[in-house]
Amino acid sequence: MKYLFAVLVLVGMSFSVQAAEAPAKKKAPAKAEAKVEAPSAKAQAVAKTLTPLQKTKLLDLLNKGDDKALQSLPGIGETRAKNIVKARPIADPVDLVKVDGIGDATLAEIVAHAKAGFPVEGKKDTVEHKVVTKKKGAQADKKAAKE
Repeated sequence: MKYLFAVLVLVGMSFSVQAAEAPAKKKAPAKAEAKVEAPSAKAQAVAKTLTPLQKTKLLDLLNKGDDKALQSLPGIGETRAKNIVKARPIADPVDLVKVDGIGDATLAEIVAHAKAGFPVEGKKDTVEHKVVTKKKGAQADKKAAKE
């Protein structure tokens, strides 16, 4: 009986010594990962309003554009531009909502920007501006003809 008790004590101590000597497993540092949620129905509906050409241009900008080009999109600043670069390749515009910091509202702004032809701020290239310019040109032509 003493022999059995001694064996059990030795076995028990050897397990506790092994556990104390085992190195603690270190966790890998957590990466800033994109959201894994599925896009909402609203985001999917907004993305479907793009024509194939608009969709192609937007995806080209998202997948190949530099930070400055990405920041030309509404609601995209320096941090979100870097998050988009990390999330590349982006297969569909609706996948933008999976990028950290971009939600349905930002996606809607970006889609509206794409549908407007990616206008550049400060550039007066609207239809109204062209019509006014043509009218002024026609009036100048009439004055020149009278003189």
